[in-house]
Amino acid sequence: MERTLEVTCEGTASSFAIRKLCRATLYGTRRRVPVDGEGRECKAAALTRDGRFLLPAGSTATLYLDDQGDAVERGEVRSARRGGNAASGSEPQAAEATDLLDCVVRQVYALVPVAVSGRLDELLAATGICQLAGGDGGGEARFLLKNAAGYFLLVGEPAGFSFVGPDQADLSVPDAGEPWDDLDLAML
Repeated sequence: MERTLEVTCEGTASSFAIRKLCRATLYGTRRRVPVDGEGRECKAAALTRDGRFLLPAGSTATLYLDDQGDAVERGEVRSARRGGNAASGSEPQAAEATDLLDCVVRQVYALVPVAVSGRLDELLAATGICQLAGGDGGGEARFLLKNAAGYFLLVGEPAGFSFVGPDQADLSVPDAGEPWDDLDLAML
């Protein structure tokens, strides 16, 4: 079943098919093959904490561990995110590139347009970016972008820190004429 994104802009609906992008899709991959002294390929494995068992790659794919490293039953596992669904629709709001720069992007989706309203295209033509309201209620930020390569959905969260700008205090190293009373190099 293909996931879709529904966006309503001033009462007009737009629809996009969602395709998750990953670094390998964008840039390709390389595979490094470790070999032993005789040129045989090495296989990855994990040693249990007590050192009794050697677990080959893939044997822990369905294993869930808690903070102490102990196994947790599948029925006891709960989602850490509060119901977030990248496919939920919302009303877009005009945004600036700086709004996106204030976030840490976790996921990028390529959007294949199914039906795009003229108003949404106008909104995206103005700046190339708009923010989708809603999210998962846990501080999630979602941005809809349009450029020459197509439409994209970026999902992230606020960075939580301020960037340094030109109006910040001068942090340059003083010249040799100024005393360096606070700096003691004798301990080096």
